[in-house]
Amino acid sequence: MEGIIVSTLILAKREIIKWINRRSVLLVSIITPIFWIALFGKSFNLYSLVQTSDPSLNPAVAEALRTVMARRLESVFGTQDYFTYVATGMLAVFSLFQSMFGAVGVVFDRRIGYLTRLLASPIPRFSIFASKVLGTLFRITVLSLILLAIAYPLGLHLKPDITIIDLVMAWLVLMLMSLGLSSLFTGMAFNITHQEVLFALANLINLPLMFSSSALFPIDLMPNWLKTVAQVNPITHAADLVRYYLVGKPLEDPAMSIAYLAVLTLILLAAGYTLAINGVKEA
Repeated sequence: MEGIIVSTLILAKREIIKWINRRSVLLVSIITPIFWIALFGKSFNLYSLVQTSDPSLNPAVAEALRTVMARRLESVFGTQDYFTYVATGMLAVFSLFQSMFGAVGVVFDRRIGYLTRLLASPIPRFSIFASKVLGTLFRITVLSLILLAIAYPLGLHLKPDITIIDLVMAWLVLMLMSLGLSSLFTGMAFNITHQEVLFALANLINLPLMFSSSALFPIDLMPNWLKTVAQVNPITHAADLVRYYLVGKPLEDPAMSIAYLAVLTLILLAAGYTLAINGVKEA
């Protein structure tokens, strides 16, 4: 058991150093959240709809309309503004993106022969799989902190009574979701020989998961068929829990959402490892 832990940590350290040394990849990973948060989050601001500047309106009527519309939007999104809603939702979305694209390293290692050398060594197969997943979780942690650091000065409103426990719980939620997703995508990558195939799968999976979740829009306003999909989408549960802990958005049953993510993570972890072992046998 000790040998598995040591070899996993050594290989995970290699994954982290490789990511840090690839400055172009690191730069793109940092710039992408900036574009989404600063451009999309700020430009697509639904709260601008409450601005009633029509000069023909009585000032008192205009103010009353603004108040009613602002309260309605706040009741829909559960946050002080739409930027806060989408910024916290994007934490779950970027965890999804990194979980998928973190698996690209497996395909790259196969093509340059590094994976073959690992498989020829006495290193436990589980350590090879686990190190890839741990490397991805590290990247998600760093990028999530960067995203928060970018969003806060742009207008992210954290709840007034936020504590370190809330921050840790939000991080654990992201790690729980990312553990399951990165395990599945990494297992898939062990069975893929071309990076183009993995990128195609990323576009096929990532966007539907993002748009069928509550990351960008509340599921209560979705059509019934889409609402059903969103309710079982792990991105929905992760985004809602992050908002619950960071901005205080009401959530009916946080424990149930955490339990759902935990069970789903165990299933995806087992599925990912099974796929990885099958891919290793064929390598």
